[in-house]
Amino acid sequence: MKEACDRLPGGAGVTQSPTTSLGLVASLYLLEASGLLAMLAVYRNGDKPLRLLMTGKDSPFFLAGLLGVLGCSVYLVTRYRRTFIGQRRKFWLTVAMNIATVALAFLTGEATARLLTSSTPAGPVVLNTPLLPRSWDAAVARNRELLERVPSNISYFVPDGSLGWTIGPSRQSKDGLYFSSSEGIRSAGPNVSYAARSVMHRVATVGDSFTFGLEVRFEDSWPARLEQLLGSQVQVLNFGVDGYGVDQAYLRYSRDVRQWHPELVLLGLIRHDLYRSLAVYSFVSFPEWGFPFAKPRFVVDAGMLRLLNVPVPSPQEILSRRTIADLPFVEFDPGYHPSEWDWRAYHRSRLIRLVLSRFRRWPEQNGRATDQVATSLNGEIITSFASLAEREGTRPLVVFFPSRSDFGEADQRVRNGVVTTLRARGIDYVDLAPCVSELDVSELFIQDRPHYSPKGNARVATCLHSLVRDRLLRANLSRS
Repeated sequence: MKEACDRLPGGAGVTQSPTTSLGLVASLYLLEASGLLAMLAVYRNGDKPLRLLMTGKDSPFFLAGLLGVLGCSVYLVTRYRRTFIGQRRKFWLTVAMNIATVALAFLTGEATARLLTSSTPAGPVVLNTPLLPRSWDAAVARNRELLERVPSNISYFVPDGSLGWTIGPSRQSKDGLYFSSSEGIRSAGPNVSYAARSVMHRVATVGDSFTFGLEVRFEDSWPARLEQLLGSQVQVLNFGVDGYGVDQAYLRYSRDVRQWHPELVLLGLIRHDLYRSLAVYSFVSFPEWGFPFAKPRFVVDAGMLRLLNVPVPSPQEILSRRTIADLPFVEFDPGYHPSEWDWRAYHRSRLIRLVLSRFRRWPEQNGRATDQVATSLNGEIITSFASLAEREGTRPLVVFFPSRSDFGEADQRVRNGVVTTLRARGIDYVDLAPCVSELDVSELFIQDRPHYSPKGNARVATCLHSLVRDRLLRANLSRS
């Protein structure tokens, strides 16, 4: 009688077959997977309006997860209600085994994630994925270590209230590759004074690491090579500084170069420099650099350049702040997204951090650091540089150096926008890409590195030689 009752549809219970047991197990795993998918969609949506969960980029995942949860929930409730009371223990045993399996998988994944974690300047990384959120305490500790580690390869830098950082006078890097003169200009060795040398013509260069000649000896840098090509009566002063944006190069010219009264000044830039002009804290936007410095930040106000944060806070002032949100003008930095520094209890799990980092939120739109802002700001900075140089009786020349990414499919919108502005305003500009491209990329750059090789630097000097010689001639004719 009991067996007959068990087989009655909608009766006291049903007899479970292996097929229905597998259906129960599958529905449990599908419920959990669907819930995870829906939660990831909600996480990625962040503080955006909830309606975007139904219409935004993640809506297919949210809707699929939601439907999966609802469908599996209905199935499980129906299965439970149709299960004979004496069989419900088996139902709950299946549920318990599912939970135990999921817990074991989570613990295994957690242990694996911890074993695969490696430390980098940007924070912990698992399988090439930087883990979010970022830790302000860890950033402070790392920057303190960088400042206390002397000598180091940034020991030829000194903090600067106007420029953020600059090359200190009579300095040397740890590896002995970089020296500076008594005036804070890159030199071939120690105890050099450029002012002591009497010359007929003087050329100055300002810019970033490509101008400085990072990763090559002084004599292999393109400014030194250019001086050799121009002859003994021309002095080429290298005011380049590693990590500079266009804004810092302009300020370096304004404060440090003008007093030398060069006949020609070259502002060298790469495409990335245009984005550096938007940054405020290098360790926020570019943590891989290992620069514990802030930098000046311009804005365009009523068509005029205005500096926000000068004097720039010193490293000690920066590291004394309680949270990153306390840093002045950090909201202008394109690398700062508040949610990436927001810690929750569940972030104690390395596995959860890995999943959330792999499927990170869409970054908040920073209206102060868009491509349009970068184009406008850099156009105004370079225009101000050229105008100031011309008022000082110096001929300006803006030089674009192609980086590795420019030989691929890099986004050139900001650079093209700035070039359009320079041409419209009659600013002397040259793109070295066609000339240096006569070298293969493998010859132009140091192997597996972003900077030009000695051969690449020599090619740059050759490309610039006739341009600089002609402009020096014009500058002398205009003065006579």
